[in-house]
Amino acid sequence: MKHKIIISTVLLVLFLTGCTADGPKESAGTFIGAATGALVGSQFGKGNGQLAGVAIGTLLGAQLGAHVGAKMDHRDKELANQAAYRTLEKQPDNVVSSWKNPNTNHRGNFVVTNTTEKSNRVCRSYTNTVFIEGKQEVLKGQACRQDDGTWRHDS
Repeated sequence: MKHKIIISTVLLVLFLTGCTADGPKESAGTFIGAATGALVGSQFGKGNGQLAGVAIGTLLGAQLGAHVGAKMDHRDKELANQAAYRTLEKQPDNVVSSWKNPNTNHRGNFVVTNTTEKSNRVCRSYTNTVFIEGKQEVLKGQACRQDDGTWRHDS
């Protein structure tokens, strides 16, 4: 079951990136980022916690893959996913979770800026800031908790 969800998520991202007007490098970066994020996210937790890790990893990987994710190594993405998961799960609004990879000097911050209820689901707006090779990239989004406990990007 778990593998079906991972495969379905990655295929969905592949399908959606095929519908974009972005260039092939950006689309490929989005897909690779999502796939890598799903893989990294699957390393956290067990049961629903692991599925939540996959969903968060896919979400962040897709966002970062289209921008700076191609310059992040596996450990960068792992640290970023841990910060996002920790923040979405446990932190109150406006509490920053930071990460830094001492091997690459890449770093980032993840903060939930607002928590609301939407269609009987907890939704959390967030700001994800990464610093890669001296460049700052700020990504904003919203994730909503699903019935199975995972977080899904909500547009």
